[in-house]
Amino acid sequence: MELALLDFDNTLTNSSSIVLDETIKDMKSYLLKNKICIISNSSFNELNDFKNKNNLNLSFFSLKDLMGIIDENEFNSLIDYNIINNIIKKFENYIYTAWSTNSKNSYIYNFQERLNLFYPKENKIIFSKLNINLPTIYIAINNGCYDEFYSYLDSINLGYEIIAKDLKRNIVNIFNKNFKKEFVFKKIINYFNLKTIGIGDNIDNLDFINLCDEKVSMKNSNLSNIIKKTTNYDLDNNGCLEYLINR
Repeated sequence: MELALLDFDNTLTNSSSIVLDETIKDMKSYLLKNKICIISNSSFNELNDFKNKNNLNLSFFSLKDLMGIIDENEFNSLIDYNIINNIIKKFENYIYTAWSTNSKNSYIYNFQERLNLFYPKENKIIFSKLNINLPTIYIAINNGCYDEFYSYLDSINLGYEIIAKDLKRNIVNIFNKNFKKEFVFKKIINYFNLKTIGIGDNIDNLDFINLCDEKVSMKNSNLSNIIKKTTNYDLDNNGCLEYLINR
């Protein structure tokens, strides 16, 4: 038995961002004797939907939401709800809207009906004050307080990334600064305690591939100059699972 740590986009999916029926079939076959953990920038709920829709007994971790399912146990890096409430209270006059998602619900502050398609699709809970810890939160913050806002996040040891902006506001993804991808990947590997194989197509995937016993790049990859072992199978022809099953 082995653990395969796999990227999702352009590794399990083809060039049209579709997971082929053949890939699903081969994943089920591979999982009869082995384990798979998907490491992806897709959201927790996108990955969970993929898992449940296809009845796959796999694990996953979302780098976007800093949370995942490892053998049906939640695995995340949470922000204390009191900290989030303090941010909301301190900057309430500047927050256009804010939202976060866990495995069950979407939590939305200052809900804007016209942004309904923009919010996550899960069961929506509109809040003025949280009573639950969350893995990350997105805040659309109006201009006029940027310096104070980012300095405050630094002072309470929260990391942040500006993911979008317009003339009036920034959308900021806020997360636990102590979160380290390498720490999570090591924890996943130690949890399973199996021989590991890592497969990906992008240089960002090196964070988990380099921790694996066997390191493999996809044929379509920009990793071929870094990782010596490359599949001879194409992503449009179920390349990742073909390699796992036939090597």
